[in-house]
Amino acid sequence: MASFKQSLKKLGKNTQAVALRTTDRNLRLAVTGLAGAGKTAFITGLVNQLLHSGIAETGSQLPLWRVARDSRLYGVKRDLQPDLTIPSFNYDAAIQSLVNEPQTWPVSTRNISELRLAIKYRPAKGLLSKLTDSATLYLDIVDYPGEWLLDLPMLKQSFQQWSVSQSTRKQVFQRSKHFEAFSEAINSIDLTSAADELKLQEITDLYQRVLQDCVSNHGFYYAQPGRLLLPGELEGTPVLALFPLLNIDDSGFQSLELSIPNSFYHTLKQRYYEYVNRVVKPFYQDYFAKFDRQIVLVDCFTPLNRGREQFDDMKSALHAVIESFHFGQSSLLKRLFSPKIDKLLFAASKVDHVTRDQQGNVLSLLTQLIQQSQQFAKFEGCEVETMAISAIKSTSHGMVKQDGKEIEVVRGTELVNRQAVTLFPGEVPKSLPSADFWDKQGFEFINFAPTNQRNSRSSADFEHIRLDHVLQFLLGDKLK
Repeated sequence: MASFKQSLKKLGKNTQAVALRTTDRNLRLAVTGLAGAGKTAFITGLVNQLLHSGIAETGSQLPLWRVARDSRLYGVKRDLQPDLTIPSFNYDAAIQSLVNEPQTWPVSTRNISELRLAIKYRPAKGLLSKLTDSATLYLDIVDYPGEWLLDLPMLKQSFQQWSVSQSTRKQVFQRSKHFEAFSEAINSIDLTSAADELKLQEITDLYQRVLQDCVSNHGFYYAQPGRLLLPGELEGTPVLALFPLLNIDDSGFQSLELSIPNSFYHTLKQRYYEYVNRVVKPFYQDYFAKFDRQIVLVDCFTPLNRGREQFDDMKSALHAVIESFHFGQSSLLKRLFSPKIDKLLFAASKVDHVTRDQQGNVLSLLTQLIQQSQQFAKFEGCEVETMAISAIKSTSHGMVKQDGKEIEVVRGTELVNRQAVTLFPGEVPKSLPSADFWDKQGFEFINFAPTNQRNSRSSADFEHIRLDHVLQFLLGDKLK
């Protein structure tokens, strides 16, 4: 009897989910971006603005979000998330880090998480407007590390193909002080001999240090397997004891194929396929392929600071991510069984870190940066938009005199030493930087600490730049 009741309860939950999808009252929005793009801050700022929006609010900070501008938004509240197996996005902890002294940015994304909002509004068009005075759109916001997306191309690669692709990155790996030890460790073993678990883990640890060093200390982005950077729940599991074999040609791999079944080579090959089938593929099938809308946050400034190789690496990583998206227009029936991303937003984050006269340059640079990816998405039938935004402003703008001329500056608190600074960060290139840009570039991106930017006319905790544009593009068609 208890089993029968549990079955009915599960059926009821599934029926409710299907009903919401069928009536177009549920939208799954995925938020991602490469390391340092500001995913957690973006979600926190967006949710904060939404929770303080509605007809009763005065001085709305979302004037270009049509449902709010037309006074049809009754309000937004947090609701119980539908998937109890996904960790909840810790909104309250993120807010506390932003408002408590000393104010700090929320902890960066390290695992997948989810948050559901109920957006109650008055329909203005269509059949719904004739039948009811209020309707609710349930918005599921899913946050996940962009590093995990970098593994999706592995779905189409064999172990040999993956190893060859990683060999092309040897010049990047050699930047790391750990690469020599990693290379020597591989050379010290006979790949055709029986595998040793401790030795596999030892070499994996060295490879993990190489990846972490290249990303954290040398500013590169494209690192595989992504779970070696952010293991999540897989930390310490044998499936992550995995590394590529560099500088082996076709004949070398053919010889290794003849080795004993439990050799180092065949064990690594098996681990690779286990990783792809048990980690990468389930992530794609269980989460990624079920998103309706996607926002990709892009930090354009940090790679401009770091150099040409890092900037090009970011471009390659972004393109690899976009190629893995499941694009296409989704009918209501199709969304139940094979949903596709039908709207994609690329957003240059932290645009408050540059002067207002440079924000147009940021947008132009982003547009060119993702041009190839944008064309791919549009060809697949996806609506694509680019914006320059800041979910939580940490600076203010001003004018100062220099050499008898007035120049625009930004003012804020430097993140590390907590000193107040006033500066002109430099000119952002309007197009992809040419070779001479890297020789003479004078761009100086500074990491600013969050500050209290509360707008006295609104109860929202933070000021923003263009979040209303974001909401109109991503949700506007569902709130008519």
